[in-house]
Amino acid sequence: MFQMSGAKLQLIDIVPMFILWGILSVVAFFLLYRKQMKKTYSLILYGISLVIGGIILGGIPNAVMPIQQILFTITMGNPVLTVLPMIIILFLLLATTLVIGRTFCGYGCPLGVLQELISKVQFKTNAKKSERGKYILGIPKKIRLGIRGVLFLVFFIMAIFWSMNVLQIFNPFLGFSLFVNPLGFVFWVPLILLGITVIASLFVYRPWCTLACPFGVMTNLTSRLSRYTLVRTEDCTDCGLCEQICPIQEAGRDDSKAECYLCNRCAEICPQDAIRISK
Repeated sequence: MFQMSGAKLQLIDIVPMFILWGILSVVAFFLLYRKQMKKTYSLILYGISLVIGGIILGGIPNAVMPIQQILFTITMGNPVLTVLPMIIILFLLLATTLVIGRTFCGYGCPLGVLQELISKVQFKTNAKKSERGKYILGIPKKIRLGIRGVLFLVFFIMAIFWSMNVLQIFNPFLGFSLFVNPLGFVFWVPLILLGITVIASLFVYRPWCTLACPFGVMTNLTSRLSRYTLVRTEDCTDCGLCEQICPIQEAGRDDSKAECYLCNRCAEICPQDAIRISK
């Protein structure tokens, strides 16, 4: 049994987390790899992740949770080995990105899929419709990475030197707990941040993922080494449509795909069917 922001994380929580994470990630990757990821299938996967992981389980799988628990342990001056299960969970999540990239972030994370669903209001697959998104705030990739990196350092430094685990207060995943225990709900700051993330997703693509998520900082380093990633085949004519439609600025031929959430917009818009998952 492990403490998590005043709540109890038990085996009964961990097992569904791994089952849901595993099924969604494997199914999503299989469909992407076989080029069978239709819009209907992606919406079904998003819906399963949001309803089961977000509403029924209260924000599980939660990739921020292991980081939060590790920092909390450091803050309290307890031996890190007391949160060995959290370390293993974090290691396993990062290990998957070395093989199948950020499939978990794209399809298994309830907060991630919530942002993805909302983003579809303005971030279209159709290039002409996408041009109508007048209120899209396009933040350059270097600035996004810089903001997220600075926040990660703030979280870490405040935990190490001032014994303040900021993630315990500002983890929006905890806002999902309202659905599990509405009468005993206490995580008001995370709920407010969850609401802000929802609204911001209309104007910024995956604002939590791209600007604040500490797990995103780590996966940016590991996913760029992924064995399987989206690549252009020899049929590519360099028309530039994929780069125009990519909401994360990762569709360039030489881009690392470290921030690619496998939304599949590039593959859907390609007139030559020249984008696929490959080694």
